[in-house]
Amino acid sequence: MNFQNLKDLALSYSDRENDAELIAKMDSFLLVTEARINRVLKVQKMSIRTQVLTVADQEYYGLPTDFAGLRDIEIRADDTSNNRTTLQYLSPEQMNDATKIMPSPVNPQIFYTIIANQLQINPPQDGLLLELVYYAKLTPLSTSDQTNWMSEDNPDVYLFGLMVEISSFIKNANGKQLWEERFVTALAEIDRDDSKSRWSGTSLTINKG
Repeated sequence: MNFQNLKDLALSYSDRENDAELIAKMDSFLLVTEARINRVLKVQKMSIRTQVLTVADQEYYGLPTDFAGLRDIEIRADDTSNNRTTLQYLSPEQMNDATKIMPSPVNPQIFYTIIANQLQINPPQDGLLLELVYYAKLTPLSTSDQTNWMSEDNPDVYLFGLMVEISSFIKNANGKQLWEERFVTALAEIDRDDSKSRWSGTSLTINKG
């Protein structure tokens, strides 16, 4: 379902198709709904893989503009190398202490943390590939981006979220509670289905000999 379809359907559900003041607020309601989805949901369809080439003596790297959370981070020599090192997370406070430790063959661990929308690694690396798998925010619906994966696969989530905002705006407390429950339930169902798809199937086995 596209951008305009969702707004029209929500106005129809609320029986407010001719409410000019409400219509003018619909784009803002969409943004609020998307913000709530981005905060709550972390599923496979939001996962994006990206790579960053490290630079000598550089600790900080900018995060993608649609970054909504890190799923995995590894480092390797190049795009064809199977020799990967998973970075170990430290809090910013712990990283302050780690920067005082000189790297050595005895302590080859590479650490990372996130500060002010930047990724910090220690010790700095030179000419290696940082590979991030992160959760991306929804592409905001607009006249130029009419759909995204959520609006196409789960239009009910958008509808329920819009109805929460409409009910709040028109001071309909009972309506808000009803749609809030449906919105939260729909998000929980998506999360549950995602977990099933990640862990379904037979377990990997190792044949010896």
